[in-house]
Amino acid sequence: MSRGAAPSAPYLCQLRKSCNGTFFVPERARWNYLKDELHSDVGNGLNKALGALENENAILEGVVSHIDFNKTVGKSKVPDLKLRDLIRHFSKYRLRNEDFEFPDLLGAAYEYLIKHFADSAGKKAGEFYTPRDVARLMVRLLKPQQGMRIYDPCLGSGGMLILSKEYVEQHQGNAKNLSFYGQEANGGVCAICKMNMILHGIVTDEKAIQNDDTIANPLHIEGGELMRFDRVISNPPFSQNYSINGLKFNEHFRFGLCPENGKKADLMFVQHMISVLRPQGMMATVMPHGVLFRGGIEKQIRQGFIEDDLLEAVIGLPPNLFYGTGIPACILVRYC
Repeated sequence: MSRGAAPSAPYLCQLRKSCNGTFFVPERARWNYLKDELHSDVGNGLNKALGALENENAILEGVVSHIDFNKTVGKSKVPDLKLRDLIRHFSKYRLRNEDFEFPDLLGAAYEYLIKHFADSAGKKAGEFYTPRDVARLMVRLLKPQQGMRIYDPCLGSGGMLILSKEYVEQHQGNAKNLSFYGQEANGGVCAICKMNMILHGIVTDEKAIQNDDTIANPLHIEGGELMRFDRVISNPPFSQNYSINGLKFNEHFRFGLCPENGKKADLMFVQHMISVLRPQGMMATVMPHGVLFRGGIEKQIRQGFIEDDLLEAVIGLPPNLFYGTGIPACILVRYC
């Protein structure tokens, strides 16, 4: 939240419309107001500040307003005195990039907390966190470049998009010319992703990061068709069920529909990813090892991939690498 002097009215207008890294901070959410004016009913005041911040910035939808400073700890709420102490404590420090040892310190700190939470969350961590060494390998395989559209249909905490940005920066590219898109079925995880990306300096259009099931309802549409991307990178949930009823854009499952039961949606995700690639696009996705040998319709889909020369490589990964499962996995790579 901004702690500086209030900007002029024309500048406020510019901030309201901006989606390139700036946010409009309404009066009741500014640090000076919280520090100097909010002395009673502090929890409610902080809740309203977060709600106002989200209302004024569409990209923050669902990210901060769910935080409740009136939530009880044990049998009582956190008292005003403790919340005032919290505000006074953070008033001692400026949290701007120019004040840090390196500019992405807040993003790195948030990433550390996500990793720490994943370590303690056990099985559920697989829903939002991919081991960084695996994600970095996939990014290096795809070699994203400035000016590209990059897409993750199962975003999790957004780590693969963030690593793609960092790769471009490390190779002297202009990461500001990248366009990031993604979809995540879990609303809470989607909120984590948005905050993670914002803290790493990625502020997208409000429609770029979507919350819904990618197989059932892909939401990135352009000209009435599925949007196309230069790079697609993802770690979909392993072997989940899905329902054929209500599927949209069925034509992108051109090699066949997997059985609804039996937790076999894996190759549905792969078909979706291949279908949204631009002509010279590239894809890398994590898959459970079962996609390489299961029979039935999955065998027919694999045969279609091979006959159409859609896969460049299959990289085997060892067991016990991913949160929540000990099964071995692999990376499917599509080059054009």
